[in-house]
Amino acid sequence: MAELTASQVMALRKKTGLPMMECKQALTANAGDEAAAIEWLKEKHKGKMETRSDRETGEGRVGVYISADGATGGIVELRCETAPVGKNEMFISLANSLAEFVAKGDDNAPKAEAVHAANEAAITDVYGKLQETMNIGICRKLTGDALAAYVHHDGKSAAMLAMVGKPSNDDVGKNTAMHATFHKPVAVNRDGVPAEKITEIREKAIADAKESGKPEGVVDKIAEGKVNAYCSEIVLLEQEHARSDVYGKKKVKDVLKENGVTDVTEMVLVVVGA
Repeated sequence: MAELTASQVMALRKKTGLPMMECKQALTANAGDEAAAIEWLKEKHKGKMETRSDRETGEGRVGVYISADGATGGIVELRCETAPVGKNEMFISLANSLAEFVAKGDDNAPKAEAVHAANEAAITDVYGKLQETMNIGICRKLTGDALAAYVHHDGKSAAMLAMVGKPSNDDVGKNTAMHATFHKPVAVNRDGVPAEKITEIREKAIADAKESGKPEGVVDKIAEGKVNAYCSEIVLLEQEHARSDVYGKKKVKDVLKENGVTDVTEMVLVVVGA
């Protein structure tokens, strides 16, 4: 083959973002054919990813995507090895593109392996530039009248909500997703709380009230109060909204109702590595 020129190597470097020596090696191995060299590099880095797959991936980013009409969204946990890579723009873009892929798919909870396989080329390309193992964690698709999402500034925690009714205020959905990110409710409403837990709290409250000599007529009220207090801590719609500076001291359900949202049908919370 003709001797490689510096311009050929530089052109490949611009396209791949890989080191000059690696680009030269790829071109040399493929007789100067740029397209073949790119495929060669993809295969090379795919192999490296496989050999490094046991590396711990405790850092990463939550990717989110919501369609233009606000009715369909995806949220994906993409893990990596170090914090700097988790903040890299290429990595962030990859996480968001994976979320878009999930949102446009047919499965509401696709397997991470399937999402990885369908996006192998893009993942391998980013790996080639960042040189860190990447693993996909939680993948979820949501649909509703309106979706809202919030990603914390470090990218490592996020929430997405599917709502009934479109909020009249553009910020209320995002603020409620922010609330969920920080307060981490275990359920949207009481139906999502294990019935046995509610029974346990009610029965203990009744027993305690009777033991302390409370009148029979108030025992049930005390028990109901204990159940309500418990739900106000762990149920999204019954929690006091975190943005009391904006809405005053109101429950999440009341803030949403005042802004045109009658219910929340789905909530997905993601914390990288959790």
